[in-house]
Amino acid sequence: MVTEPFRLSIIDYLNAAPLNHGFKHGLGWEHFHLKFHYPSACADRLRSGEVDAGIVSSIEYLRIPDLLIVPGLCIASPKRVRSVVILSKVPPEQIRSLALDTSSRTSVVLGQLILRERYGVSPEITDMGPDLPAMLEAHDAALMIGDSAMRAPRQGLFVLDLAEEWHAWTGLPFVFALWLVRKNAPQLPVPGGVASFFHRSYEIGQAQLPAIIEEARRTIGWTKIELHEYLTENISYTLGEAERESLALFFEKAVRHGFAPEEKPLRFL
Repeated sequence: MVTEPFRLSIIDYLNAAPLNHGFKHGLGWEHFHLKFHYPSACADRLRSGEVDAGIVSSIEYLRIPDLLIVPGLCIASPKRVRSVVILSKVPPEQIRSLALDTSSRTSVVLGQLILRERYGVSPEITDMGPDLPAMLEAHDAALMIGDSAMRAPRQGLFVLDLAEEWHAWTGLPFVFALWLVRKNAPQLPVPGGVASFFHRSYEIGQAQLPAIIEEARRTIGWTKIELHEYLTENISYTLGEAERESLALFFEKAVRHGFAPEEKPLRFL
């Protein structure tokens, strides 16, 4: 019998909405205690043991010990993501200073890998909040993620879509985030354990996609057609063979460049 709630970190970004939707609308309410964080805070809470699971930047799988991956689910982009971008006043190979959105962990690693290996530059890095005018006032370029990136004006700027860059480089999709669960998380007394809830939440989200899109239209400002394309074509939620291959390659590069301590095999719930 569970004597403590299963503490779940929820990210209120649009790209995570289909994965979160069931939980936010009462799925497993008797088992789960929801906490709302931005991505980097979610990773910190998972590391400290304040939460038992969350949608976490994929790089954190290498940095936080004793985590398991929920099989079959992720936040990935097959080719072009549109919500993870470097916006630059100069061509990529001329970037000497880069402001990084402090909300993310994986994207800031990916952005630096792409600039180093594809464009031959290692710009000076500054962590900042996602305020594009402030970021560009003192830097050549800004890396932005999520809803802030979707709302950011891009006129007159060079735009590097990081998933598009990765795909052009490797031919693979890019995996931005995973459902990660602490090994010592509470066991739920239901058939299939906790893993079944993550998949059910996603199924509910897919069924409620029109409602998710309508809510996003009011907050982000994109058209319904653009938002539908974003959630069905730019973002993928399936952790398949190509995604696992991409994770292995990303992890290898991240370790080689010093962004994570060591590679480790993917271990699933």
